[in-house]
Amino acid sequence: MRKALVALAAIALLGCGGDSTGVNASAVGTWNLQTVNGSALPYTAVFVANPLYKLEILSDVFVVRSDGSYTETFTSRETNGATVTTTAEDDTGTWVQNNAALTVTASDGTPSSGAISGNTATINTQGLVLVYRRQ
Repeated sequence: MRKALVALAAIALLGCGGDSTGVNASAVGTWNLQTVNGSALPYTAVFVANPLYKLEILSDVFVVRSDGSYTETFTSRETNGATVTTTAEDDTGTWVQNNAALTVTASDGTPSSGAISGNTATINTQGLVLVYRRQ
């Protein structure tokens, strides 16, 4: 599940060519996840009532570099019965931008696409709508 969420997040921060804030803004910069499917963070990705299990996305930050690479820090919280574990994970990947088209490849080789407008990146992937905001 974590790999899927990391890959989803990787998609979201990357965008389209141009300057850093216009409609076709460059994806280069630092991006913070704001919402998933319209819900603010923390976002509950998985919930099972009995036995209690919950996986929440607490934060996701991408640093997108002009050399075509990115790094990501993703924080999640798992509740398994009475045990609560918060985990921070790092990932890396690459991205290619061509006008309004973007291809992002996560470290596990999963390719995805996305778009930005100004300081907002919105990604529709695997049934999720991820919205990031440029720092």
